[in-house]
Amino acid sequence: MSQIARKLVTIVILALLTALPAAAAPLQVLTRDGGPIAGPARAHGAAFTQETGQPVRVITQPFDALYSAIMMGFVTGQTPADVVIFPADWLPDFAPYLHPVPAALVQSPVVQGIHPAYRDGLMRWRGQWMAVTLDGDLHMGAYRRDLFDDPVTRKAFKTATGQPLAPPKTWADYRRIATFFATRPDPQGQPLAGTLEASATNGQRLWSLFSHAAAYTAHPDHPGHFFFDPETMTPEIDNPAWARALQDYLAAVATGTDQTGPLDSHGVRSAFAAGRGAMALDWSDIGVLATDPAASRIADQVGFFALPGTDQVWNPQARRWDRLAAPQSVPFLAFGGWIAAVPRGAADPAQAFAFIAYMAAPDRAARDVMSGASGFNPYRLSQLEDTAGWASLMGPRAATDYLAVLRKSLNAPQTAHDLRLPGYPAYMAALDDRIGKVLTGDMPPQAALRAAAAEWDRITDRLGRDSQRRHYREAMGLEPLE
Repeated sequence: MSQIARKLVTIVILALLTALPAAAAPLQVLTRDGGPIAGPARAHGAAFTQETGQPVRVITQPFDALYSAIMMGFVTGQTPADVVIFPADWLPDFAPYLHPVPAALVQSPVVQGIHPAYRDGLMRWRGQWMAVTLDGDLHMGAYRRDLFDDPVTRKAFKTATGQPLAPPKTWADYRRIATFFATRPDPQGQPLAGTLEASATNGQRLWSLFSHAAAYTAHPDHPGHFFFDPETMTPEIDNPAWARALQDYLAAVATGTDQTGPLDSHGVRSAFAAGRGAMALDWSDIGVLATDPAASRIADQVGFFALPGTDQVWNPQARRWDRLAAPQSVPFLAFGGWIAAVPRGAADPAQAFAFIAYMAAPDRAARDVMSGASGFNPYRLSQLEDTAGWASLMGPRAATDYLAVLRKSLNAPQTAHDLRLPGYPAYMAALDDRIGKVLTGDMPPQAALRAAAAEWDRITDRLGRDSQRRHYREAMGLEPLE
């Protein structure tokens, strides 16, 4: 970060602070419990207090209770905190109760240095800047170079499949590679998962399914049909594209569960770092953990790949599969990341925004994203160009690969955003319940998708189809309907 930019950030933080002495009451910051997310908030809160004299108190809720704790405070008029740090996908529900971000902060290097995929897509709602990104979430693949580069393994793969062994470009490649490795032990003779994906209850499994669905649903002539028909708000999640994505997801999970059992996202990256899978699909946290010699058995043997694509995409209007000239990879901003906002009832909004600016300042944010314990992933343009910094953390080869995948994903012409509209928790719970039944064998895949789609229709009707259509089109980057 340049000296000029550093001075500008300091000026912005000071400008946001009131001229009065720091209030005796602590600035209340509410977020999830545990080390990730809350850990950086506590550390930055202590430093902010030391530098400004303003006490900061971080209060937490279990993740499963965080949404309710924040929303209950809003609807009852009991402000939950002065600063709330929460998933970006919840912003549509919370936006009516939040202060807009001050123009000075929006125009500062703190905000302008955030990658547009996160800044422009996730910090605004209904045309207003309502929050500040602290974390950039997307899904990516990781693989073991030692296995992929092994001559004996490469020869066996070519014999078995007729294809050269390389990181997957398409979901068909991914499935083929995962199936191959699931039938072979690792070099030490231990059983090996073909790939590792989240499938545990409350284990972030829906985002893995969404990653599989993104490319199949991204027809270039019919944008916005990822989750719903953007003209009617009819759910798309039971169409052939989602059926194929679910079959791919189930096949991938099946290549790993015999060796690991159902995993949550943290379990995926831990098992991969332990060398128990040939590949893994997860958030970019996996790059930091899997290349850490203190935490990983394969630290110097990790490579990365962008989400695989497909050369067949579902045409929702003609109700047919269309073939593309070349495979299309569609990156997915799974979950979107964590954002910080200030409720309208905050005791001192200026102090609250000053703390957010302090926490999101480029130098501090860079340290956060390079810590495997923070829960924060790269989201600033400067972080994606810091080759030397990442090389010192994970080695030159892995760093070059890691940053190339992140840049490719975030700069792609088509990037899929997560479901983002009022009622988000209800939609997600309805689908997750049915996918859970598929994973336990209690429901056939297509029946599960149909049942989830029917429940989504009921939720949409309850919340108002016209307003939900307006919100969905905005979230998908589509023009309003006349």
